[in-house]
Amino acid sequence: MSPFRRHFTVTTVTVLAAFALAAPAAHAGTIDVPCDPDALIEAVHTANASYFEPDTLSLAANCVYTLTEPVPGRWAAGLPAIEDTLTIDGNNATIRRLPDAPRFRIITNRRDLTLNNITITGGHVPDATGTDSSGGGNFGEDGGGIDTWGPLTVNNSTITGNAAGAGAPGADATATTSAGWGGQGGWGGGIFAYAVRTVTINNSSITNNATGIGGRGGNGAGTKPGARSGSSGAGGGVAILRDATLRITGSDISGNVTADGPQGSNGGVDKGAAGDGGSGGAGAGVYVSATEGRPMNSTITASTIAGNRAGRGGDRGVPGPGAPYLARGGIGGIGGGILVLTETLTVDGGRITDNTAGEFGPGYAGPALGGGVYNIDGQVTLTNAAELAGNHPDDCYPVTGCTGPQAASRTQHDSGTNARTGQLHDIVEKQSTKRTGG
Repeated sequence: MSPFRRHFTVTTVTVLAAFALAAPAAHAGTIDVPCDPDALIEAVHTANASYFEPDTLSLAANCVYTLTEPVPGRWAAGLPAIEDTLTIDGNNATIRRLPDAPRFRIITNRRDLTLNNITITGGHVPDATGTDSSGGGNFGEDGGGIDTWGPLTVNNSTITGNAAGAGAPGADATATTSAGWGGQGGWGGGIFAYAVRTVTINNSSITNNATGIGGRGGNGAGTKPGARSGSSGAGGGVAILRDATLRITGSDISGNVTADGPQGSNGGVDKGAAGDGGSGGAGAGVYVSATEGRPMNSTITASTIAGNRAGRGGDRGVPGPGAPYLARGGIGGIGGGILVLTETLTVDGGRITDNTAGEFGPGYAGPALGGGVYNIDGQVTLTNAAELAGNHPDDCYPVTGCTGPQAASRTQHDSGTNARTGQLHDIVEKQSTKRTGG
């Protein structure tokens, strides 16, 4: 630590701003933040200016910091984006979005963030609007509570009541254009992480968070069919994608949901076929995936994954009179408790119980799958008497050490299950493109 680092106390926003101008930013030290949301915002700005020196914000004990609008800038969060290594000691404080405020997430982390003894609640990112060049709806925003682009550690904290954004509807067909697919709903109601090395959650609660619903497909016109509606977002509590290791210890992941799939679009009035319903969101408690062939070896230790619900597949759309065939409903959300995609996960002790997979929409003959844990092209192992039981309609597929009801292999189900597997691989690729701007 630099010998010039010092402790100082923020008494008002004005004093804080004056100190930030008067003192070398490299020596910001520990900042005691009074019970004032403006002071908290200014304290984050000051910490960001400390030139790669790690800083700590010590919040007022038991304070509720209520944020009423997003901080101006690219990231649409209630606090300034974290741009330097930062620890926030909450002292039982809460940072929340005012329920009637415009939508925004609470935190965007761009560097290395540790949260201690704090509650993050009420974040809700905006729904997507507009379409891409082909008429497809834009994707919903991810990370209702926290969107992290760097390492994140959550200790003795609560992430609750946050939500991702809905996908945008696809463009309706015209005389010269086809209808556009609906946009994908936002992922990670509580926490969303992509390629951030490590997300660590210790002795914390991730509860009652929700993903975004997919956008409805564009309606048909004349003889043209309606388009498929978008998939709802994955990872109601936590969503981890690509080159990020998840470490959960002694924590409660419960009551999180992924959105039901949206209804399919309508066909054109001259025998136009309807669009398929959107898929329900997958991995309601935890969604974790790795780059294929490069597992990150995630672990969940002595934790409870309970009472999470994956989304139902959406209803099929309404065809135009005399249409030759009916559309299908959406595929149900796989993995009520946990969904693993091309990752190696060890569940060490703890329990996974009373989670529910999503039912398929009308027109798909498949049952709900993976009420507890559903594993796609990865490896899941239970150790040290980890309990996986009492999930709906089954406990696992395939999980080493699981003794409860297992879903049948994908080849024993209709094409819907295999379609969902391929769809998830495709969605992860699209998430990667969105995330990297490619």
